[in-house]
Amino acid sequence: MKEAQRLLKLPTYVFALLDKLKAEEKAKGKDLIDLTIGSPNHLPPKEVVAAFIAALNEPNNHRYSSFEGDLDFNYAALEWCKRQYNIHLEKNEVVQLLGSKEGLVHFAFAYLDPNDKVLVPLPAYPAHFRGPILAGADVIVMPTAEHNGWLPDLDSIEESIAEQAKMMILSYPTNPTAAAAPPEFFEKAVHFAKKHDLILIHDLAYGELYFDGKKPISCLSVRGAKEICIEFHTLSKTFGMAGWRCGFAVGNSQLIESLRKIKTNLDYGPFPAITKAATVALKMHNGYMAKMRQTYQCRRDIMVDGLNSLGWKLKKPTATFYLWVPVPAGYTAMSFTQHLVQHAGVVVSPGTGFGELGEGYIRIALVDIDDRIKEAIERLRKAGIKYA
Repeated sequence: MKEAQRLLKLPTYVFALLDKLKAEEKAKGKDLIDLTIGSPNHLPPKEVVAAFIAALNEPNNHRYSSFEGDLDFNYAALEWCKRQYNIHLEKNEVVQLLGSKEGLVHFAFAYLDPNDKVLVPLPAYPAHFRGPILAGADVIVMPTAEHNGWLPDLDSIEESIAEQAKMMILSYPTNPTAAAAPPEFFEKAVHFAKKHDLILIHDLAYGELYFDGKKPISCLSVRGAKEICIEFHTLSKTFGMAGWRCGFAVGNSQLIESLRKIKTNLDYGPFPAITKAATVALKMHNGYMAKMRQTYQCRRDIMVDGLNSLGWKLKKPTATFYLWVPVPAGYTAMSFTQHLVQHAGVVVSPGTGFGELGEGYIRIALVDIDDRIKEAIERLRKAGIKYA
């Protein structure tokens, strides 16, 4: 049975190899500190859980969702965008999603035909390049590196390449490098997209996970961005609701309508009990999020200070709950990942899982409690693992 070309064209899924390695070590009885998947371990607000339980007892919530979605949720999402990012949107400029990953991939199917070109910064969240590949499009890599703050150099893109492209995908603050982008970068990106008639996609999954008071902006807050931009939001990281699979997209009404159109052929939208609870989350004040940020900032400081004591010279990122860490000389991303698992019982993600330009790095997700993160550092120290 031969798989479709869309699957055969996907790059190797290195996380499958990592899962095998973890299973082997667990079978030996080893206690693993797993810092791989960016699955937040802060619990959703109690009010949200209570709203979900109450919604489960409403018979109508167990029927199919409306294709228009939960209007209360839509209005809450629009108000959230206005309150948090100063974005002013209309009711036809929002669509509900089964998490932002689902929306990103389905948007690719809504707009990309085989051999269309898509500009994507690498390293990147896998859905940013795997979605276009599944749609049959060609990914044009915009390299990013530490010396330019992990931002793509838009000025270096050849005019002929830019003119061939149909869309550009950005995500700042970003996974995996934890880079944040200043307002002037978004202004430049909007100008670039307009000049070359590109659809601009911005994934703002980590918009509320920032530190040191350095709040990121929405791409849609740039003047004129709504003419060409769609932005993806999720409740996963902000409210600890990753398993709930609930998010939304906002932006240009035509782009939103196209995403809604393809979704009506693929799903019925989120479980209504979830959107009822998610509406409560979006209406909450910022006390919960401030505590969440404080938790991850503490973990960031413990891990960065600990790694630096072992020879690394890491800067503390201002957003996300990831660290993008260079591997010591003599290792590849995967071989160093294997070394950490086998000799320290610490599991991280090899940088190559985020595109070929992730070689030479590992990603650490700060998704365990402080004591376990401190223990991870001590395990590295005892195993003689250092950066030299």
